[in-house]
Amino acid sequence: MPIAVPFFTGSRQLSIELAEPVVLLRGPPSDPTTHVLRGEVELVLSRPMTACQVLVKLVGKSNMLWPEGLGHRGSKIYHEKTILDQNIILDSRPEDNQMLPAGLHRWPFEFLIPNRMVETIEDEMAQVYYFISATVQRPGMGTPNLRCRRNILLLRTLAPSDDSLTSHALPTTSIVAERRTPACDATIYIEKSIVSSGTQFPISIMLSTQMKNVSLESMNIVLTEKRVYEVPEYNARRAELHDFKLQLASVVNTADSEQMRQAMVPSAEVPANQIRRALNAKNAHIPLGITPFQYKFMFTLPNCLTMNHTTYFKEMNFLHHLKIDIELSVPSTGTRPPSPYSSDEGTGTMERTHIHLETPITILDCRLKEDYTTLPTYQESMSDTTIDEEDADDVLKKRTGFFVCPCYVDYKKKSSEYTRKERMVLRQNSPPMSRSSSTDSISLPPPPPYVFKS
Repeated sequence: MPIAVPFFTGSRQLSIELAEPVVLLRGPPSDPTTHVLRGEVELVLSRPMTACQVLVKLVGKSNMLWPEGLGHRGSKIYHEKTILDQNIILDSRPEDNQMLPAGLHRWPFEFLIPNRMVETIEDEMAQVYYFISATVQRPGMGTPNLRCRRNILLLRTLAPSDDSLTSHALPTTSIVAERRTPACDATIYIEKSIVSSGTQFPISIMLSTQMKNVSLESMNIVLTEKRVYEVPEYNARRAELHDFKLQLASVVNTADSEQMRQAMVPSAEVPANQIRRALNAKNAHIPLGITPFQYKFMFTLPNCLTMNHTTYFKEMNFLHHLKIDIELSVPSTGTRPPSPYSSDEGTGTMERTHIHLETPITILDCRLKEDYTTLPTYQESMSDTTIDEEDADDVLKKRTGFFVCPCYVDYKKKSSEYTRKERMVLRQNSPPMSRSSSTDSISLPPPPPYVFKS
């Protein structure tokens, strides 16, 4: 993505100030909503200057690398095109009044962005990026124009929009799947089907046997990313599959020990090293008895350095699927199966059977983690959320639940700077009496933090 660098020309400074440098597209592109991007073009002059027109432009571009070549001879390996181009004339001055006096000049602007627009994509082979450029045109052939440019982010979150709330069409955030076999019944509970890359991903698995001599051999949990690249202008298409084996962060036994004790069912705690062996290798040989195998696994999703977020753009379509494969060893069907009410162990060999689940998962941009899903405490909302470069280690220690990528830290720095600037403006514009009253209110003890009771 191009770097946003303001242009300085002598004693003149042209800049773009945005109310929100990030535009959040809520819901899928089919939602008929529109978002507003507001800002101002600022020009600081130390002496008068002539200008005939002031323009501002919102541009969105997509580019794609094609190593195997495009076109009839395959000589084109880079393709770029414009997907959005909006222009606004902020000021148009007649020939007899083209002199701008010294001082600060401001021109406000607004752009309407429909929800169907493509969000920012930063893949290693394809990108979609947006920027705003401002131009002050000056009369005369040899007089250079003043220009500046600023990048903006378009992030898509599947948080409920106003239309979805009114139509009662909230997105499903959890998945419950049941698989029944003659040897074992499995219940798989995926708590979140919409997650950000680099965050923790909980999955609960319960296995209840229907016969004796059933053992858990392995569990394979893989997140697959399908990348489809298309260039309609050249009738080119390429598809790739990338498998990411989820890394286990923790595992907890969720069986109700008190209920089992009242039912006089012996509890069987499986050692953590055996569970990790079932996830990393085959032939774990974990016997499944009368007590159900009921555990909650906490996995860590791949970060934004290796995995993209889910997209809805046909030319850069990235889809994600979660695949869970549970392998069991059961008595062979050619032998007499032992009765669960008999002490007879049965005779014969063992055979392998599989319980499989594949479901789509939505991966959000890494900069959306925790920002729109959790309610902060009072202390967290009042504390300064500025993230400096020297505080990166502290951020990593506080947020050990997910990978803190550089783009997320930069996003939080920009958000905190905007918040701090807004507080300063409100403090300067407030009357003296209101400032004194606000000072007195600060000395009062803060309300207690939120306490959630089950």
